[in-house]
Amino acid sequence: MNVSSIINFLNDEVKLKDHESWDNSGLQIGSMEVNINKIMLTFDLDMEAAKHAVKEKADLIITHHPFFFSSIKKIDRDTHEGQIIYMLIKENINLYSIHTSYDMADKGVTYNLAEKLNISDYQVLHPVNIDNSGYGGIGEVAPINIREYSKFVKEALKADYIKLYCNDEKTVKKVAFCGGSGSEFIQDAIRQGADVYITGDIKYHQAQEALKNNLCIIDGGHYNTEVHSMELIEEVLKKTNIQIINFKRNMTLEKII
Repeated sequence: MNVSSIINFLNDEVKLKDHESWDNSGLQIGSMEVNINKIMLTFDLDMEAAKHAVKEKADLIITHHPFFFSSIKKIDRDTHEGQIIYMLIKENINLYSIHTSYDMADKGVTYNLAEKLNISDYQVLHPVNIDNSGYGGIGEVAPINIREYSKFVKEALKADYIKLYCNDEKTVKKVAFCGGSGSEFIQDAIRQGADVYITGDIKYHQAQEALKNNLCIIDGGHYNTEVHSMELIEEVLKKTNIQIINFKRNMTLEKII
């Protein structure tokens, strides 16, 4: 299968959406017509991931976040990015990213996060497209104390830690959630009557705004709320009989010490 056929297959399975105008999902390096024997999946591409792809002789890397987010004016081999570009081209490794296309997919980031949180029935939190697809979800859980629910979320996301912003020992029944950086959808969670909103990259004043409106926040981290969705991509692509490698690496600097 070539890159184009692989992406078409992935689209048939998870129903990818058109990426946002500000995003740069799609082919990053290479050709859509190249035949592929081995695929490496990784959340973000850095030097360690690129070297692993070379070592494993992968000829296609699929990332969540785009390697090229804004335009570049030169390829400088003395820079981190330039070295990676040169390495991939030299080793004939193609690079494809599925960022917002997968965020909004019918069986994408939101679908996977709902599974992790045991929310089987949910509505899209922030619709964007004509088919009502978009970002995040909102659904109900069996009534549970917020602190107990927070412990469950931490375990479900396999997170080293999470941040809980809450005024009291409230009972959680309605849960809003969004993988990655979902602070811009706090008002959606408030309007739809959520008791708690699970996402990543929450700033102090954003949390304060939520608390003023009786909405608790669980910041599970950008990485932890999205990375598990790459396992779903792995399961889907294994149906092609192409060898799949899932290279898991958290590039964030936050560490427990």
